[in-house]
Amino acid sequence: MADITRYYPQLNELQALLTTAGKISEYKPDQALACFDHPELMSIACIGIPSRFNPWETAAFSDVDYSHHLQIIEYLSRADASAMMMLPGASLSTRAILTLGTEQQQARFFACFEHSPAWTFFAVTEPGFGSDATAIACELTQNSQGWWLNGQKMLVGGAMRASAGLVFARYEQTHRLVMVFPEGKTGPLQRELLDTFGLAGAALTRLTMTNLSVKEDDILGHERRGLQQGLNALSKVFERHRPMVAAMALGTTYGLLKALETRPLPATAQHWIACQWRKYHVLFQQMLALAEGYRTGQQQYASTSRLKLSATRLAEETASHLPHWLATEDWLEETFLRKRYRDSFAFEYMEGTSNIHLLNSFRTPEIQGDQRHAVP
Repeated sequence: MADITRYYPQLNELQALLTTAGKISEYKPDQALACFDHPELMSIACIGIPSRFNPWETAAFSDVDYSHHLQIIEYLSRADASAMMMLPGASLSTRAILTLGTEQQQARFFACFEHSPAWTFFAVTEPGFGSDATAIACELTQNSQGWWLNGQKMLVGGAMRASAGLVFARYEQTHRLVMVFPEGKTGPLQRELLDTFGLAGAALTRLTMTNLSVKEDDILGHERRGLQQGLNALSKVFERHRPMVAAMALGTTYGLLKALETRPLPATAQHWIACQWRKYHVLFQQMLALAEGYRTGQQQYASTSRLKLSATRLAEETASHLPHWLATEDWLEETFLRKRYRDSFAFEYMEGTSNIHLLNSFRTPEIQGDQRHAVP
């Protein structure tokens, strides 16, 4: 298996920073953020933001391809995936802005990174509808006084600290992505930190918009057909994000298995650990194969969902055995290990649930030419 530290040896030092941050993040979050005051860690956090908008870019992480980016995420998540999620950056928004936004919109969105690393968000999920983007209720409307956003979004990562974000909304018979700039907003835009079980670093938030005024220039791809900038654009954003969630889950699994290897365990447990390692390595190679597919321009919707589902389930499956394999004293005394255990079951918060992926995996077969009239 490729060792990403051959290309980026500084990851060892950065991993140690995340471990420190993870141990204090849920009790002293401001102190945890101070652990991120490292130029190369900030450079990793801002991977994907174009150089012209990214003053935090360093030489080591200035031209990171997608495969290496996934491996960096996986490696750092071995220390603490929750701490990884606390990092600033452009999250899912980057690909959407670069795909749909004009040069002026891109400059406006990324302006928050000019003076300090910043947080952004990408808001799709809603209460009652989950991640089913076809059924969202959040609405963009227009009247003689301007453009308005109304609705509620749930499980929005990083929104509490965010300086900019994207909101997915219905507009007439189509959908739109709308830029929102929360700083200083009260009343029309409310942010509420949600109580979640695990992965507290994601800072999942509820957004409530009540007659939130937006400018026409805030609407991405406004002059394009709805299909070009609605669900089609959203699926492309998620297709590149799901392997990142898988990478975090694989890194978490790696950390759990390494922790188990340091304990005296019965032969049955050792055999089970060996099986888990084989599953981990298979999924790691699948992740690299997906990255290669993206490099060559392949569409891999089914494969990306399957990888995310398999990786998150592997983390859950591995974590579920910890209380049974470890001695009671080890389990009760290892606070950080129990935190990792809890985090392993929280990846379902990250962009869509397993059941939605499975239920929406069916696609009507494409039938060529006159075959559409053929009787099977």
